[in-house]
Amino acid sequence: MNRQGHIGMAILAGSAVLYVTPALSILPAGVLIAAAGIGGLLPDLDHKTSTVSNKLQFSAKMRKQLKGLSALSLAMGILWFVLEQPMPWLWAAAGLIFTLASRLRMLLLSGLGLLLLAGYELYNLHWLILLTGAALLVMPFVKHRGIIHSPEFASALSLGVISFTATQPVLFQALGLGLLAGWWSHLVGDAVTVEGIRSVLLPRLKVALNLLRNGGAGERWIARSCWLCSIALWLTIFY
Repeated sequence: MNRQGHIGMAILAGSAVLYVTPALSILPAGVLIAAAGIGGLLPDLDHKTSTVSNKLQFSAKMRKQLKGLSALSLAMGILWFVLEQPMPWLWAAAGLIFTLASRLRMLLLSGLGLLLLAGYELYNLHWLILLTGAALLVMPFVKHRGIIHSPEFASALSLGVISFTATQPVLFQALGLGLLAGWWSHLVGDAVTVEGIRSVLLPRLKVALNLLRNGGAGERWIARSCWLCSIALWLTIFY
């Protein structure tokens, strides 16, 4: 399922959670719905060209150009060294910078993961930080719809978020509920496509209902229907 379908389903899931939870004021309710929309896209961080991943990196064309500039800079550095020209290391440094820029998504995800792991170790933080740090660290290296899309990971994430936010102010609780609603809706959305989702513990167990084609008319109608149902729920809740 593509972005529009995932967002529509996530907003509806968040709206349903809002409907069954105790009355919330406008601000926590808005946080919950917004968090659901974000949570509906987050699992696709394991996809190099997903909507959310593209927010963390340059365009495909720019990445290709950066890789070319990196190779050119390295070649120039070698030439400068052979010709005994001054400061050939400047070319090597430029090549390194171009290489890092072309892999910005990997650096951001893995770097943030390492920071969270360090914070967990140094400050004895909640185990949710450990889980999140480990997930971000490996995110650029796992295959799409692998462990990050598994029900086992979603279950562990749910336990972590619920246990962490249970003692937090209502805004944090709304944020956690919204993210989880969006995350699970994403898995449901992927399960109805031909690719489906798999279990990590039981790799042969796959849910792929093949009811929708990514980006097809069916997905567009589902997205619109989800938004209409969400609006109806909001009117019921607040009016």
